[in-house]
Amino acid sequence: MDVNQLKSFVAVAHLGNLTQAAETLHLSQPAVTAQIKAIERNLNTVLFYRKAQGMSLTPAGEALLARAEDVLQNMHELDVYAMALAQNYVAEAAIGMVDPVTRAKAAHTCEIFLKQLPQVMLHVRHGVSDEILDAVRKKELHGGFFVGHNPYRNVYSVLLETVRYVLIAPLDLLPAIAPDDGKTLNRLPWLDMPDYAAGSKITREFWRKHKILPKSILTCDKIATSVALCAAGLGLALVPQDFAYTAIAEELPIAIIPEFGLDEELSFIYANEFEKDFKTQALLAAVKAVWDC
Repeated sequence: MDVNQLKSFVAVAHLGNLTQAAETLHLSQPAVTAQIKAIERNLNTVLFYRKAQGMSLTPAGEALLARAEDVLQNMHELDVYAMALAQNYVAEAAIGMVDPVTRAKAAHTCEIFLKQLPQVMLHVRHGVSDEILDAVRKKELHGGFFVGHNPYRNVYSVLLETVRYVLIAPLDLLPAIAPDDGKTLNRLPWLDMPDYAAGSKITREFWRKHKILPKSILTCDKIATSVALCAAGLGLALVPQDFAYTAIAEELPIAIIPEFGLDEELSFIYANEFEKDFKTQALLAAVKAVWDC
C-alpha cells in the first residue's frame, strides 16, 4: 500500500463519490477506482459499500480510515519540515475571505497572524463561500471563512458568529412594500447572487419561507456591488446587516425592511490534514482572537 493509494482511499471515504474524489486528487476516475481495488485486493477485505447514490465505508473501512488519516497527517508534517531545510525557503500561508467578514475583522485577523509569524508570506484570496470551501477541501488554502453548512467530513469548522441577513430596498420602491404582506415582495424585481454563492442559497431559503418566487433581474457575486445596485433603484436584495448599515451611514438611498430577515452561520474552516500545520494553527488562533471564541 503506497501513499497515493492512501490518498485515494481517504478522499473517497470523505466524499463518498469517486468522481469528486478524482477531481480533488487531479486524477481520472478509473485511476482512483484502480487504487481502491488494489488496496482491497492487498488487504483481502472490502472497504466500501458501493451503491447507486455513492460509496460508504464498511466497518473495516471505518477502522482503516483513522489510521490512514494519521499517516497522511504525518506525511504532511514531514513535507513541511523537508521544505524548510532549503536555504531559499519562504513559508507561505493562504486564507480565503468571504464578503460577510467585515474589512475591519479581515484586516485584524491578518495583523494578528503576521505578528505571530512575521517570516511567513500571507496570501489573501477573496471568493464566495462555495469557492472557498472547495479550495480548502483541496488544500489550496490553509483556512478560510464559510457561510452555511459544511457537508465535508475532511473539512473542520469552527463556528464564529450568526450573520443577520436583512432585506434592503431602494427608497423609491418603499411605497410598494407592505410590511405585513410578504406576497408584495413577489411583484418586485430582485438582485440575486450566482448559484455557487451562499447568498443565493440564503435568498432562496428566504423565498421558500415567505412562499414567494419573484423575478431576479441580475446576479452579482459582490455584496457591496449588490448594495450599490439596490441604491440605484434596480431591485430588492438580501444582504448581511453590516453592509446595509454601512450603506445607510454613507447616505445611499436604501432602506432596511425590518420585518424581513434571516440568520446564517459564519464559520472558519480548514482541512483536517492541516490541523497540526503551524500556519493553520496561527490562522485559527488569530481568528479566535478576533471573534473572541
